[in-house]
Amino acid sequence: MSPDVAREMAVTQPVHAPVYLREYQQLLLANVLVDRAGRPLHSGSCPTCDSLIDGYTCPGSLLCPRCRAEPGRRCRRPSGHTADRWHASRITAAEAADQRRAATNDLTLLAPWPS
Repeated sequence: MSPDVAREMAVTQPVHAPVYLREYQQLLLANVLVDRAGRPLHSGSCPTCDSLIDGYTCPGSLLCPRCRAEPGRRCRRPSGHTADRWHASRITAAEAADQRRAATNDLTLLAPWPS
């Protein structure tokens, strides 16, 4: 294993894992967290869903497999009204995209927490 690969694998967050969502959000807003290359994550509001950007794939950036909502658009109910949450299949698609990114060692993903 090359020294660069070993160094990248050793990158962890500079703080312990937060217990509560609010703590995680505060760390994101303070730009304390790092990606797998050790670079600081610069968070802000996601233009698609208004959540904080954390390096993971936003479900709203993908086509919804259930209602066919375009990327950047909210999911729709069968009545045509805007759904108040992402459809589960859209969330699953975003998680699958992140698993593919992790399998290819995408360094823009959030670094793991220290043990």
